[in-house]
Amino acid sequence: MVTRIVKIGGASITDKSQFEHVKLSNIDFIVDLFKNNYQNLILIHGAGSFGHHQAKQYKLNEGYKNTDNYEEYCLGVCDTRRSLNRLQQYLLNAFIHAQIPVVCISPFDFLISNQFELTNENYKNLYQHIEIILSNGFVPLLHGDILLDKKIHWSILSGDNLLFKLAEYFQPRQCIFLTSVPGVYQSNGNIIEKFYINENKIDNYDQQSSIIDVTGSMHNKVMIASDIINKIDKCQVFILQGVSENAKKLLLSTINDDENFFLHGCTRILKKQNNLEIE
Repeated sequence: MVTRIVKIGGASITDKSQFEHVKLSNIDFIVDLFKNNYQNLILIHGAGSFGHHQAKQYKLNEGYKNTDNYEEYCLGVCDTRRSLNRLQQYLLNAFIHAQIPVVCISPFDFLISNQFELTNENYKNLYQHIEIILSNGFVPLLHGDILLDKKIHWSILSGDNLLFKLAEYFQPRQCIFLTSVPGVYQSNGNIIEKFYINENKIDNYDQQSSIIDVTGSMHNKVMIASDIINKIDKCQVFILQGVSENAKKLLLSTINDDENFFLHGCTRILKKQNNLEIE
């Protein structure tokens, strides 16, 4: 049984305003959160400043549309994946140093899209591979990735969308987004500690940013979190800052199944029915 799926946001471990700039102290802090609590865990990391710049330059999220310079765009795909792998090595080194048995999985090796679309059948081999890894006591570490596409040559799979598909299949008790900000902000600057998906207007809570990000934003995270809450029974979903005391409180403790459990200063996504909070 998978207990937790945690997405380590790229902005929490890199400086997205600078090219391939890693925050090693942040990686060490986040890795320490899992030192004694890594059983039945799936990890996903974002790209941050690794890969987004190249993906934006070559518009990889649009597939291949030009009739010229195909070889140049192919090199752009390769350079984007090189950059992603470089960031993953920083994480892998930190996990191994902390004696956490992490193994890396690349979605590129398992998934092929068709005009951007992926079906459950596409994911079958990836799910099976993760199941075997977990059954042998390892911790799988995945990431958003470039995928080959049958019609448009390539597409991008975001880490947030990958988290949803893994959550849908493995049915974890918690899904956690570790970000560079404390949670979802109201317009007055306060954190929404309990975000009710059928009451709050998601479009109002997008984090406006000039930082390059070809895979989404806070808006997308809230949308994914809402889908998880709607489709997976008894799954808690939190959005919080990766380098924070709240992250320690949440990840260094056993899962609290109390329906009313939340942490001050971060966001828990909930749905509300008949005036009751339902997880």
